[in-house]
Amino acid sequence: MKINEKRLTDTFLELVKIDSESFNEKNIQEVLASKLKALGCTVYVDNAGKKYNTNAKGNVIGFLPGTVKSKPIVLSSHMDTVTPGKSVKPVVKKDRITSDGTTILGADDKAGLAIILEVLQTLKEQKLPHPPVEAVFTLTEENGMQGVKNLDYKKIKGREGLILDNEEVSDLLVQGPAVNTIEVWIKGLAAHAGVVPEKGISALEVAAYALSFMKLGRIDKETVANFGVIQGGKATNIVMDQLYLKGEARSLKNEKLAKQTAHMKACFEKAVKHFTKKIDGKVRKPEVKFVSVQRYPAVNVPKNHPMVKSVVAAAKEQGFVVRPVASGGGCDANVLSGFGFTLPNLGVGCRGCHTLSESLELKEFFAACNITLSAVLAYRK
Repeated sequence: MKINEKRLTDTFLELVKIDSESFNEKNIQEVLASKLKALGCTVYVDNAGKKYNTNAKGNVIGFLPGTVKSKPIVLSSHMDTVTPGKSVKPVVKKDRITSDGTTILGADDKAGLAIILEVLQTLKEQKLPHPPVEAVFTLTEENGMQGVKNLDYKKIKGREGLILDNEEVSDLLVQGPAVNTIEVWIKGLAAHAGVVPEKGISALEVAAYALSFMKLGRIDKETVANFGVIQGGKATNIVMDQLYLKGEARSLKNEKLAKQTAHMKACFEKAVKHFTKKIDGKVRKPEVKFVSVQRYPAVNVPKNHPMVKSVVAAAKEQGFVVRPVASGGGCDANVLSGFGFTLPNLGVGCRGCHTLSESLELKEFFAACNITLSAVLAYRK
């Protein structure tokens, strides 16, 4: 039982040469669907692409029948890349692959796609006894996980498996935060700042007061919060009457996220009371609209879950120590978790993702493929 390293590398090199920046995944979607069919998979392309602005039809779901009785195991990677990802020219070196330095490489996540294709090819070629396998290739992960949010979940029978979308193979992501996007609109009262500033209510001061005692940054080891966007103001001689802020809160624990979000809202409510005053005999107060929307739920895969144990054991056979770890970022696993999937995220060997210095470490790339193959062969449910 061994993968074909040359074929795996060639597949990766082929895929990175296919332009597939977010919202422009049509070509790679068609190539991947064709490759899955050639491997004997039943292929279904859903209509996710019609639900937002992309040129692709949808997510690609391939089903390879098993040779042993079991529920299917799910293997997933995303099809899109960040920019600049057009006309990638891969450079193969002794122990790694890079781009020519003018674009990203696209190992995030075409390394994952190549691994899944090689695992399927190896199962077929070597006639290895295996459970049914469902390959799920998603659209537009890099821009809001649009593909997986619009995935046709009725077409997927399995609920356990692996996502291949992390960097170092030694890190198996089993925890990822739930994230709330927070938007705040503050309406104060305009006045001439040079003549009667006391007759105005500054939206900026309202925000500053709320933020002055708001817990932001690192709240605890599992929770963070930040405001990163602020817009407002028309002129220097007008008391600012409109202000918009946009931020977020993240936590590995849902109850902590709810508590932090409530705290942030309460700070603005306190600011409203503080800046309420009488102007020309009439009580005036600022207005605050606070809106929190969950961007995606948390991932919490138990460290003693059979899939985690299987990956750790397979890695040991490859000479790698894999540790179940937590991440502060999000990926398709977060959204899938909300739909009842248990999918730890295995590294594929890439480094410097989203940069012009991105590379793929071949030793880890090959190990990730062998680990994935071993996890598939061991899966029974």
